[in-house]
Formats: sequence, structure tokens, C-alpha cells
Amino acid sequence: MHHHLSRVASALGALASVGLGAFVTIAVGSALAPRPAQAQVVGSIVGNVFDQTGVPIKGVRVAASSPTQIGGDKITYSNDDGFFRLPGLQPGIFEVRATAPKLKTVLQKEVHVGVNAAAEVSVVMDVVTQTEEIKVVEKAPIVSTTTAAVKEVFDSEFVDRLPMDKRTGYGGFIRDTVPGASNGGDWTARVRGGNSQQNGILVEGFHMANQKITLNSLAALEVQSAGYGAENAGYAGSVVNMVTKSGSNAYELDVGAFHEDSRLRPFMPGNESNPLITNTFFNPAVSGPIIRDKLWFYFNVESRYQATNRGPDPAGLYVEPPVLLYGNVRGTLKMTWQVSPRNKVQTFTLVNREWNMNHREGFDVDPTAQRMRDWYDYFTGVTWESLLTDTVFFKSQIGYQRFLRTDKPESCRVDPIGCQHEIPIEQNFPRRQHYGNHDATNQLIDSGFEVVNTLEWFGNTKRFGDHAVKFVSRYFGRMYETADGTPGDMKIFYNGQTPDRRREFYSNDPRLSAPRLGYWVSSATGFRMVNSLQDSMRISRSLTVTPGLALTINHAGNSLMGNVIEQTSVTPHLAVAWDAFSDGTTVIRGSFNQYVDTDAVRIARHALAGGVSRECRYNPATQEFDVECRYSGGVGGRTMGLPCGPAGAHPDGSPCREELKTPRTWEYTLGAEREISPGVGLGTDFIYRNYTNPYERRETNRIWNAGGTALAREGGWRNGVAQTIDDLGTPAGAQRRYVAVTTSIKKREGGLRMTGSYTWSRLSGNVGGEEDNEWGNIGPRDVYLWGDLPNDRRHEIRVSASYQVNKWFSAGTNFSYFSGSPYSRRYRNDETGQWENYRAVVGNTPGVDINDPADDRALRLPDVQRVNVQLRANLKPLVGYNVEAYADFLNVLSLRTVTSVVTDDGPNFGAPSGTLDPFRTRLGLRFRY
Repeated sequence: MHHHLSRVASALGALASVGLGAFVTIAVGSALAPRPAQAQVVGSIVGNVFDQTGVPIKGVRVAASSPTQIGGDKITYSNDDGFFRLPGLQPGIFEVRATAPKLKTVLQKEVHVGVNAAAEVSVVMDVVTQTEEIKVVEKAPIVSTTTAAVKEVFDSEFVDRLPMDKRTGYGGFIRDTVPGASNGGDWTARVRGGNSQQNGILVEGFHMANQKITLNSLAALEVQSAGYGAENAGYAGSVVNMVTKSGSNAYELDVGAFHEDSRLRPFMPGNESNPLITNTFFNPAVSGPIIRDKLWFYFNVESRYQATNRGPDPAGLYVEPPVLLYGNVRGTLKMTWQVSPRNKVQTFTLVNREWNMNHREGFDVDPTAQRMRDWYDYFTGVTWESLLTDTVFFKSQIGYQRFLRTDKPESCRVDPIGCQHEIPIEQNFPRRQHYGNHDATNQLIDSGFEVVNTLEWFGNTKRFGDHAVKFVSRYFGRMYETADGTPGDMKIFYNGQTPDRRREFYSNDPRLSAPRLGYWVSSATGFRMVNSLQDSMRISRSLTVTPGLALTINHAGNSLMGNVIEQTSVTPHLAVAWDAFSDGTTVIRGSFNQYVDTDAVRIARHALAGGVSRECRYNPATQEFDVECRYSGGVGGRTMGLPCGPAGAHPDGSPCREELKTPRTWEYTLGAEREISPGVGLGTDFIYRNYTNPYERRETNRIWNAGGTALAREGGWRNGVAQTIDDLGTPAGAQRRYVAVTTSIKKREGGLRMTGSYTWSRLSGNVGGEEDNEWGNIGPRDVYLWGDLPNDRRHEIRVSASYQVNKWFSAGTNFSYFSGSPYSRRYRNDETGQWENYRAVVGNTPGVDINDPADDRALRLPDVQRVNVQLRANLKPLVGYNVEAYADFLNVLSLRTVTSVVTDDGPNFGAPSGTLDPFRTRLGLRFRY
């Protein structure tokens, strides 16, 4: 730990040398306590004031007001060029009032202030007449003409009126609504070719990947899927900004609840079972002033209990797994204090507790091999915002988070001691099955400390135009500790009734000291620091150019290998936005960005061995596991930058050591958007991403035959020992590329609100994005691995819409269509015992002539479409209170499209292993007072 602390001290010293020490001092000295952000989460409004002839007007008083804005109206005055800016606003819907002597007051309504890019307003003022003194403009422009970011913006009311497949996690929402997103669980998604760990998940400006956010507490959610600039140089997937509700000057009570029940499935086919699934959700929130316009609070609690019967195996191969039980209680508390007209302090705390019973997926898991899970997480943080002068804005944030998570065999609920001794068993042939006991016992403690300081200067020059210079310094330190074991300290593998091999697990490395079976305890620590500088320059009234640079420092190590990663990277960024007709209705935009993979602690964990194990094959002669024994894991089982084997040399004696490079993503975007009618925008964006030098773990000690089906006869191990060795590298040969064109239409005001898009895309390469890819493990197999990746979706259509039919009735819909993703035929490798050999390029199955690629056949899952509908009624005319009742009808077409199949070669190849959920109904209530 000391070497990491010394590196932290050195890094802080380096900050001081580039002028950041003052920011750190202010942040710490202010005794704040949260975790910082990777993107601006305070909103702002910018605009210009002109007369009817287009001449700028100086000295116009501009005031912005909203129920969400603590401290009352925010006021500024237009400069010599008629330009004005109102920074430090809480996201929400604002009214902007422009007043000046002898000119008509202009009131601009429905100004949507978001969580990143400034809202833009153009004010045209007329001379006062005797008959009219106020001009009301009902709709603000929908097109941003100053930014090149590709993004989707949602407010809480719109989200609430969408019939989402799941209403409890932002990951599924992103998957269902954001172009280029796929494979989203409740709390993650893959966006535009990035992997699930390459997203910036930001709440109140704090990086909160893996934290469980109460979705109903959000006031606004913005997903930037490309072109997001220097400030976010560490994210190669997407940047998700979420802002929670803050309260107002009125006390409010908001209680939501819903219930799902598989018995509410009226159109189930008669030949299909309907396993019982119930899901009950309760979410009360209360908010209001402690001191009006000075101190507000918002408190939200969410609880959920879900019971899931798995139902029978669609392939008819396995018995039905036991009921999955899940429960959670989580909550948020936000306090906002307007210390003075120019200073605001905000605290945010999140607590989550959840548990699972029988939490192991798959029909191949016997009830005796199920697991239990118990998680407790929390986060707390503080933000200070200060408008130091009329042109200088400062923000400082500090935060701390901690995860405590345990996984154990389900049998530990009734027998906490005996459950640790029952040996788990896995059968690989004729079909895979796990039984006997769950094969792992784990404990995780993951803690992080984060500091972010932001300084913005807004300037105006006659020669170089308007500037918004933004300097951000972000530090995130993390400690990750694990204890991993296996019940009985071993696992036995069978082929049918015949024992195949046994794997024993040690708490030490028996090759270096006396063997000890038991838990493998390890830790990884490190930090990342991202310093960025960018200037949004309005060179002219119509042209905004935003150059930027980011300096990223990555350090990480672990308890076994010491320092693993020490990287310093500089990335360039450039964005251009052109208001083509100088009227705020049309923008042509483009950008170039480089992103780097900054999650070094995650990589340091991968460099840790997952404990030392010894695997021996069964010997029928002795009826013992005593032949072909080999070790895996431990210090000797992991290397860094040695792709030719643990000796670090080629057969001719030449060295092969490689320096770890920084994984970079090269991104280019080009797009246009136009407001085709008031409040309706139509746009098109082209996105190209090339992911290079990814972190990659590859097995390097085996010497394979020419086909990659068995070890070479002349000697199958480079170091002469039957031992698997994983090497961590950043090979140039591992890549993936994402190319897409998205056309979208957006309408966010009025009775009908919607966002719709069509995306053509292609995701290809030889690595899917995670570190444990197949590339590099079996050399002869690599030629088969370049192709369309499993998350490749050639065509996507998404529509999310809500329609207010009248004062008491509304309807909403979510529609999505995805073309089928590729899958591969995998053959069993007798050396490893896994289904991991190929005889055709990934995404294909070989034809009659296995040596003729021309007769290979492409494999793709069926196209998938979902249609969800919501009907919502306000019952106030009947009951006198603001109560809304709604019903979500999910998969109303009742399509049971196959979403996954068996990929192992054999009689069950291609058999369905997963389908769309059937038609189902969710009933909900919402009471607001």
C-alpha cells in the first residue's frame, strides 16, 4: 500500500506543478465529502439578444426562473455583442425573461436546461407600443448549435410515461432507448462498440459505476454516445449524466408502486408453461424546504421483492431450477443549501442493501449448486459551487463509496459450516451440468475516494470571439480486496459417469512453500487522474469550435505483482458546430476524439491470479486423480508483456518483452440536425470508432499443434512444466471497429413527445472488449476470430413516445427492432475440456467440405422486435386527489423470438436456450401531493 500512497503523493505534487494544487487545497480545506464527476452536471443557459434588424443589444437584463432553482431568479446582462450566459443552474424547465427600457419584455417559456450542454435561447426585442409590452415565446429551440455531442436527453416525466421492460435500472432503459446500445442488464449497457466497463456513469457529477441508483429519484438523464470531448477522455463507451430531484419551496409527497404477476399473461400458448413470477415495488419520496430559498431536501426510498420461477428448459434437457428470490431496500438523501447568491453546497448520499436466494442462472445448474448473495453498498459526497465573479465559475467535489458483497452456496443458509465442505461437481459430457454444491465462496470490499475540481472562465474578445474555457482536474483512488475460495477446496469434473479431472484450490502457492488449501486473499489498489482543458470558442455568431487536450495518469498494482500499470497519456480532441443559417434551427457538426481505458485497478485485478489451483486427470488404473497434473494461477501463473512465454524469449533466443501501451479509441463523428417545425428536430450522425491495443489476457505456456486441437507432440509446454500461464498485454493484433449511421427524430414538448431513430451499424474485430477474450490463447485458432462480433446488430429501429390524449388520460409506447446477432459453432477442445475450437470464421458454421470456406454458412439469431404500451389515467376527477393509475403491457405482440441458442457442437446445437419474455402486464399507482 505504501508504494501506492507514494505515487499518490507524487501525482498530487505534479498537479501543483501545473497549477492544480490550489484546487486540491480548496477542495480539502472546505471539508466537503463526496466523489467527483467526469462531466458538468450543473446546467446553464446561453443566448443572444437582437433587435428586429439583427443588431445586438447591450445591457438587457436576463432573468431565469424555475421551481427547481434554489435561491430564486438567476440574473445577468447581455454584453456588447448581445451575448449572455447564466451558469450554475439546476436542470429543469425554465422561463427566461428579457427586459430593457423602451423595449418590449420578452418571456421565453419551456427552456429545457439539461445536465451538460448549455440550453440556447435567441431573444428578439421590439420597441414598446401602447398596446403590447410583453411578447411570449412558447417554445425554445430544440437544436443545439454549439456542441457536436451525439446524445439523448430524458426528463423524469417522460421516463415515467414509458412502458419500459424494467422500471428499476438505468442500464435496461439505456438499452431500450439509446441508439447503438445493446446487452444492457439492469445496471450496465454496451454502447457504440464499447464494453460494459467503458461507460462513465455519473450521478450528481460523481462517477458511480456499479452503484444502484433509484431511477424514480432522477430529475433528468442524459446519455452521450459519441463526441463528448476532452473532459470525458477516460470513457470509450458512453457518458451517462444523471441528476436527482432537489425539492422546491413547496412540500411534496410522491409515492409510486407497481406489481407484476405472471398470472396477468392472458395470451400464453397452450403448449407453453407459465411459471409464477411476482415483482412488487414501493417507492415513497418526500421533499421540500427547510428554509425557503435557502435550504432544501429530497429523500427517496425504494423497496422491491421479486420471486421468479424459472420454468421448464425450452430444450427439455434439464429439470426446472428453484425459485429465484430477490429483495432490496435502497434510498437517497439530497440536501441543497444556497449559502449566498453566488455560493451553493449540496450533499448527496446513497445506500443500497440487496439479497438473493438461488441466484445462479442457467438450466444446467442443479438446485444443489445454487448460490446466495448479500450486498451492502453506500456512497456519500459533497459539492460546492461558486460563481467567483460574473465570468468565473468554480466547482469542487469530494466523495467516498464502499461496496461489501458476499457470494456463498445456497446451502449456507441452513448449514453455515457444512456448506463449506461439500465438493462441487461439473459434468461436461454428454451435456454440461453443475451439481453437488455451488463452486465458489467470495467476499469483496471495494472502496473509492474521488476529488474533482472545475474552473470555468467565460470571456469575450473583439478579435477572437466568445470563449468558455474549462479546466477540470479529476482524481479517483480505489482499493479492491477479495477473498475467493471453493467449498471443499476442490472441484471434480465428469464425462457422464466417468471422472475426468479434479481441480484443487490453495491459499498459497504450493510450488513455493508447503501447500495450504483454502481461501485466496488478494488486493489491488491504484488511482487515475484526468486533467483536461478545453475552450468552446464562438468564433462568429454561427461557428463554434471546441479544441481540447486531456492528460491522463494511470497507476495500479496488486498484492502479488506490485506495480502493474504506470501510464501517462495525452489525448487530443476537437469539435466543430456550425449554425448553418444563423437562426438556431440547423447545425452541422463534427468531432475527432481519442479516448483511453482508465480503469487500471480493474486490469490490476486481472493480473492477479485467481488463486493457485492444480488440475489432475483421472487415472482408471489407480482410480485416483494423479496423471497429467498441472498448476494454474499464482505469481508464476501470470506475466506481463511476455507474449512468447514465461521465459521472455523466442526459440532463437531473441527477447519478446513488450511494454504495455495505453488502449486508445479513435473516434470520428459527422452529423447534421434541423428543427423542421417548432419543437421537432430531425438529425443524422455518422460514428466511426476503432478500438486499438485493448488489454488482453492470453495463455502463453502451451505449444499447440498446427490445428490448435492438441498440444504439440515434440513438447507441449514452453517452460517444460504442465502449467497454464496468463500474460497481460496490449497487442496490436487485437482490435474491434464500430461503424454506424443513425437518423433520429425528436419532439420533447406538447401533447406528443417522442424520440425515434434508425441505426445501421457494424461491429467487427477479434476481441469483444473484455479482457478474457479468446484471441491469443490458441495461436492456430486466431485466424478464425476476426469477424462480426456477438453484439453486432446491422439494423436497429427504436421509438419511445408518450401522448397526452386529454387532461386525465395519456398513452405511451416503446418499440424496438434489432436484426439478429451472429453466433458461432464451437467444438470441444480435449486439451482444455472446453467448447472453444472453431472450424469456420466466427459467426459461421462449416459446410460439407471443412477445408473450403466457400461453403461455410453464416449463423445469425432471428430478428427481434418488442412493442410495449402504457395506458395511464389521472383519477383526480373521481377521487379528488392527484392519483394516477397505469398499466404497462409488455411485448403486446406476444412474440417468443429466440434470443440465444446452444452453441456447443452436438445433437443440441442450435436448440433455443433463451426467448423473449411473453406478453405480460404491470399495474401501477402514483400519488402526488
